[in-house]
This record gives sequence, C-alpha cells and structure tokens, in this order.
Amino acid sequence: MKITISETARISLDEIIDFLKAKWTAKEITVLENDIKKFRQTIIDDIVKHPSLEKFPNIKYTLIGKKQIKLIYEIKTDEIVVKLFWNCKQDPIKLKYFLNK
Repeated sequence: MKITISETARISLDEIIDFLKAKWTAKEITVLENDIKKFRQTIIDDIVKHPSLEKFPNIKYTLIGKKQIKLIYEIKTDEIVVKLFWNCKQDPIKLKYFLNK
C-alpha cells in the first residue's frame, strides 16, 4: 500500500524537528525518525491496528517520539495519507481545525 505525506504533515514534522533541535538532543530526533520507520513497516506488514479518532472514524493515529507526538493518518482505498504530526502538548482545539481541513 502506498504511503503519502500531506504538506501539512511535512510542515508539522519540520516544526517538531526544529523544536527538538533547539530544546533537546539529537537522540530525541533519532527516536522520532526510528518511530516513523517502525510505523511505516507496521502499515506495510499490517501487523498493528491503530485506534481511530472519535469524531473521524476513517482517521487513525499512533503515538511516536516517546509517546509525545501523534502521527495522524487516513486510510483510503489504495493509499495511506499521513495528515499530521501533532505534539500532544498543544491545544486540542487547534487539532480539530487541522483535521477539518
């Protein structure tokens, strides 16, 4: 199954990486990168079922980066679209805005 990354997801990931570079160490960035690779492999192997968002049943998520970041994705007929990387410490109302886009 094809996995694509939306422009919003690219921007949000860049923002998270910039934050990690400024406030943390390279180790946290490596953990995040490894978790993204593991996510990709679990999707390809279809070995893990992730929970859906309550108001958006076709949108699923998994926690990555020491469970501080939600990787939010949508399952479509022939592809997986990564919609957003979400720092869990952000305002949840802001998340609704991004998901309604």
